[in-house]
Amino acid sequence: MLKESSLQKTFEIWCRTFGPPAINRPCGTCCQRRNHNTAPVRPSEEILCLHTSKDLTKYFIAQRDILKPPDVCSILERLWEKIQDENEEDRGKLFSAKKQLFNDPDFMAIMKDVLFRLDRYKAKDLPRLIAVLNSMRWNDRQLFKIVEPAVIREMPSMSGMGLSQVATSFTGVGCGSQLLFNQLVQCCFQTADQFTAAEVAMLAAAFSKAPHQPKQFLLGFAPLVSRHLSAFSDSQLQDIVQAYSLWPSKVSQDFIEEILHLVEERVQSEMMCLPTLVLFLRFFVLWKSRGKAARDRIYRTGAIGEIEEGSKPSWTFAMSRVFLLSTERLRLCCSSLTVEQASDVMWAYCKLQPHGTVPKGLFELLYNHILQNFSKLPMPRLVQCLLNTARGLSGHFRFWDESVSVHPRRNCHRFAFRDRRLLQQAESQVVKEVAEMESRHLTAVVQAYTLSHVASPESVSVFLRASFDKSRELAPEELSALLVSYATLRVGSSFAGHVQIDILDRLAQFSAVHFSEILWAFCALRHRDAHFFATLLRLLTPGGVRTARGAVLLCPALLEIRTYFPSLDPEGLERYTSYVREPFCRSQMHSAAPEVARESLARSLSKAGMKKVEQLVDIDGYVVDVLVPSDGNELDKPVAVQYHSAPRTLHMATGEPLGQTMMKQRYLRAHGMCVVNILDETWDSMDCEEQALDLAQQIQRAQKQPTGKSFVGPAHRPKE
Repeated sequence: MLKESSLQKTFEIWCRTFGPPAINRPCGTCCQRRNHNTAPVRPSEEILCLHTSKDLTKYFIAQRDILKPPDVCSILERLWEKIQDENEEDRGKLFSAKKQLFNDPDFMAIMKDVLFRLDRYKAKDLPRLIAVLNSMRWNDRQLFKIVEPAVIREMPSMSGMGLSQVATSFTGVGCGSQLLFNQLVQCCFQTADQFTAAEVAMLAAAFSKAPHQPKQFLLGFAPLVSRHLSAFSDSQLQDIVQAYSLWPSKVSQDFIEEILHLVEERVQSEMMCLPTLVLFLRFFVLWKSRGKAARDRIYRTGAIGEIEEGSKPSWTFAMSRVFLLSTERLRLCCSSLTVEQASDVMWAYCKLQPHGTVPKGLFELLYNHILQNFSKLPMPRLVQCLLNTARGLSGHFRFWDESVSVHPRRNCHRFAFRDRRLLQQAESQVVKEVAEMESRHLTAVVQAYTLSHVASPESVSVFLRASFDKSRELAPEELSALLVSYATLRVGSSFAGHVQIDILDRLAQFSAVHFSEILWAFCALRHRDAHFFATLLRLLTPGGVRTARGAVLLCPALLEIRTYFPSLDPEGLERYTSYVREPFCRSQMHSAAPEVARESLARSLSKAGMKKVEQLVDIDGYVVDVLVPSDGNELDKPVAVQYHSAPRTLHMATGEPLGQTMMKQRYLRAHGMCVVNILDETWDSMDCEEQALDLAQQIQRAQKQPTGKSFVGPAHRPKE
């Protein structure tokens, strides 16, 4: 009779005590070998034959003295695998089963044994141990702190998979000292050539959540990521792009160009799934708007996909081409996108081009998809959708029809997007949560409802109250944007006074564009302070004003300041006005009354006996729809006839004139002109005879309006 090994004897005792594994059924090689007494059975083989979590914990209790660290890791991995298999269809049951396991005395015995014999775990065992504990969500930070010294000691001997498991586990639990991560970074760079694509993706995803050196590691690891780009699966690419999306400003242009090349190839061959494509589109726009390399070497193109003949394609052309290639697929599969993905796609396309070139069909599909499911969106994403919708309503975007086989640049026009349902239906939800919003989201909400003319006076008062509460948290661009929005609605004069001291305390943080917007807002709200204006004007420079694309609002602000404070640096104000007058005049031409309305006004004036009538007259940058000069018309004062319609010059919800409308009227009257305001609804409801009679009566009444110095008033004259 053959002499049995001690392992076989122990196993036989265990079987007599607890019964055979599973249901006394042959489970594989180990059972066959045990029946034939051919060789000792290794614990790793016996572990594979155990079919329930109870069998695994009892086996550990029986064999704990002879089990080695790899066997303990196998038991823990097998335990978690069985728990998942038994409850894979119900997450609630999985949570209950996991809780029951963690409270099992036998499982606690395993964990106590791990800690007691921790010195036996080496470079191959420690990563497996903490990886399985992390996958179980055994978030005992104290245990990981106990394990950390052993991990640091064994880290130089770990494989690439071991290093990636260590990084994933410690960031998953949310602990780890700076010494651990410094050692991890050093070991990763020393063994960079040994990593597989899966390990590189794991490391990038893990370090994006690391408490120490995440940005430095990802930027230094970018060449290795580039080397493995073609080998990444879709899920691994998602981990990569999500990691680098957290720090887009420092990503190099070379890295972006390699990713663009990969995405273009996979989009053309339809080898990239939609979730991955959406993440990449978002990442590209983040880098383009925030990346230092993008700002330093940006090349502005006219529209999506345009490449000039003879020019070398750069990342801008490649990025536009990726978006162009993605448009058709996104249109066809729009219904399969989640509402979060649809909001990301809308944001990416609206943010991509400097001139706001957006595919018309895709925008409408995304909008309708979001409209049906906006209640499922988290508030930051909903705010993005509201702002993009408002910009579409206000004409900030140029749309191109992707159904026509013409190049986008030749197929680009101002598409009249008029659907306000999303803003109207989401208003109550936004009002409820506005007090808890971050300052940037509050700013976007106020801008959205200002541009769209949807918010009720009650909602605006809620927004204004929230702005008061968060005034100390506002960034310079947020503060100036809020002031412009409230000034457009002609509310918030008290808010302007509230933030005036804060602006003076933070002057160094504001740019020329911010100063232009602040000056315009204070003038529109009639919150005039000569000392405040003089302080801001002293900080303007000719170069800053000339090159600032958003300084158009400076022109009407300077005109009003010159009107009410003529002794306030007249030469300097005249010089700065000349810098911004031309772009301001162009914007006035764009917002002038339609030609049909102007011709109708001109005919009625002729019938009313006005011999001389001029259209689109430039008055210091302001454009008058129809001007009736005093010379030749037997009038004491010239008359400026303004044709008003919503949302061009009036608020769509309330019908009140906008801030810029009132500033224009004040300037014209301050410079000796009477103003006649014609409402589109009233004008269109009358026939030709009634129009001529009504216009003649309004002109006679307007002649009695105070103009010039009598309109400005002595209270606003500067002290000599």
